[in-house]
Amino acid sequence: MVSRSKDTVREQSISARSARNTAEISAAGIAIANHDWAALCPGQFVTCFVSMATEPPTDELRTKLLALGKDVALPIMKPGNSLAWGFDGTDLVKNSYGIFEPAPAEIDIATASAILIPALRVGRDGSRLGRGAGYYDRALAGVPTHAMGGPIRICLVFDDEVDDSVPSEAHDAPIDLIVTPSEVIRIN
Repeated sequence: MVSRSKDTVREQSISARSARNTAEISAAGIAIANHDWAALCPGQFVTCFVSMATEPPTDELRTKLLALGKDVALPIMKPGNSLAWGFDGTDLVKNSYGIFEPAPAEIDIATASAILIPALRVGRDGSRLGRGAGYYDRALAGVPTHAMGGPIRICLVFDDEVDDSVPSEAHDAPIDLIVTPSEVIRIN
């Protein structure tokens, strides 16, 4: 098998996402939101994210999580490619990258029952390929894995973005669950 570099796979994934039509993207967000999120995120406190234009949309999912009575934290991009957190609500403000963010709050994501994470591609082996800035890898570095009692780490991707494995390195945070429009894949 030919080894694929992170940069090559990342470029191919971004290109493929750019080619998706808005109807397909919208339908993916609705289908993802229609999964059983009460079972996937059984605790009171979860994190999510505000999706970018070509990501599976999270608007319906965030609405569903809030309707289930969850406290939903969203990331805030900080200097040094780090994340702070705030609670989802109506007062979201667009950052310099065009991503909506909440007002900051004192939040320890290690206490969440689930952390929902964006990705470009994921592997059935628990590997995840993001956009390359390392925001989530840094944020998760101090959070225990689910196997060690920490939050379950869930990636949201399109159906065709799941491989057996994606290029990863030792510092890349592993995931526990993959949610696509058509299935939920548990990592063993």
